[in-house]
Amino acid sequence: MDDFVVLSWEGALVVEPDADDEDVEYVLEFANAQLLELRFFDALLDDELPRVYDRMALARRTPSLLLGRRYRPLLADVQTFVADTTEIVERVENAFKVTEDVYLARIYLAALEIFRGAAWRRGIDRKLAILRDTYGMLNAESQAARGEALEVAIVLLIVSEIVLTLFHA
Repeated sequence: MDDFVVLSWEGALVVEPDADDEDVEYVLEFANAQLLELRFFDALLDDELPRVYDRMALARRTPSLLLGRRYRPLLADVQTFVADTTEIVERVENAFKVTEDVYLARIYLAALEIFRGAAWRRGIDRKLAILRDTYGMLNAESQAARGEALEVAIVLLIVSEIVLTLFHA
């Protein structure tokens, strides 16, 4: 085989006997685009986490007539954001898995390793896990508030029944 590829963080040396064969360049461009997308989503998550925390603090300070419903818009937004981000990142990662060319696949995997694609993905996964945990915590807090409201309502009904029984006796 006369093909030869040397990769580094800053560049690549591609020796290809057929000048019209640009497959390696396309694969490297694709790997670089994937890295850019992972970096974009990492930055997007970096921006989203403080916004979620700010909205949580605001929701806690805002009184709500419907107990346990104060987080409803935030929960919906977090759930949608996590689902959308996870789906897009998965599509990015699965986009190149369909190639049958082992040589190009090896170049692609080597490029991702040099670009630290796995490290970027782990960072994204950690931030998504934080958002999922936050969602779970807020949902549990909402359910606890609704449970407490039901308990108070039941106690009030029992007390009112006792009072009505005493006055009608």
